[in-house]
Amino acid sequence: MRGGVSGGHVRRFDLIESGLATQDYLMGNRFTVADAYLFTVLGWMKGFGIDLSRWPKIAAYMRRIEVRPSVAAALEREAAVPSVA
Repeated sequence: MRGGVSGGHVRRFDLIESGLATQDYLMGNRFTVADAYLFTVLGWMKGFGIDLSRWPKIAAYMRRIEVRPSVAAALEREAAVPSVA
């Protein structure tokens, strides 16, 4: 879907947002593989035209993960790869 968020997506983002209101990561206050996967999937939303800014806890979650040294290094390496498009 491009340019909008379906009702099903809104409910899912709302669920993630409410969970992140009381903890830093999906499973509590420790980073797990579930967070690595969600970070990746949420990162794709911009490409689908979905603006996540209406969910401030998700935005903070993304910032918290992207500054992790291993994630920052991976993002830097990814940015250095020439685009296929």
